[in-house]
Amino acid sequence: MTVRVPSLRKFLVHTFLWLPPCFAAWYFIAPYHAAVAGRLARLIVNQLTSGVISAIEQTGPTLVFVTSIKVHPAAGQTALLLPEVNPLLYTYGLALFFALMLAERAVWWKFFLGVLALLPFQSWGIAFDLLAQLGIQLGPDVSAQAGLSGWQLEAIALCYQLGVLIFPCLVPVMLWAGSSRLFLESIPGSPVQNKTPAAQ
Repeated sequence: MTVRVPSLRKFLVHTFLWLPPCFAAWYFIAPYHAAVAGRLARLIVNQLTSGVISAIEQTGPTLVFVTSIKVHPAAGQTALLLPEVNPLLYTYGLALFFALMLAERAVWWKFFLGVLALLPFQSWGIAFDLLAQLGIQLGPDVSAQAGLSGWQLEAIALCYQLGVLIFPCLVPVMLWAGSSRLFLESIPGSPVQNKTPAAQ
């Protein structure tokens, strides 16, 4: 049986039509998705620091990380640092991935695998946003308490750029391309393109 694959032009039109409802659905589930991604990000951060994250609080999709780092907002006052991260900056690729898959009418299990595959990259972005705050943006006193210095700060800056600029938009497209018959058939000489359709 031959699998019918839409033309590239029709696929692009369908993708653009699917984007608005996919982004609406993504925004609706964002608080729940952020809770899962935030917990994985907490594990990443605690592995790379002295275990400074003790809990996560949430306001809508916004994640508030409770740390053991002490700051002094005013003379004679001491408080725990509560940095915030907006996970929407790192999870919007989920909507793009779903739009691509829906436009191609992919089978359901590819959606499920895609969500699982995207999650580590989304958590990466959240984790290194937080690490950039702790190690770079909030000053040397905070970075010292977090146990971050030297080459670690350079690595955090690079990983932060990957997490905010590259992964959110590139990874969903790569996941779609890796499982897409339409994409594979568009490559000259590909095994899928050269494969003879099975007899009906």
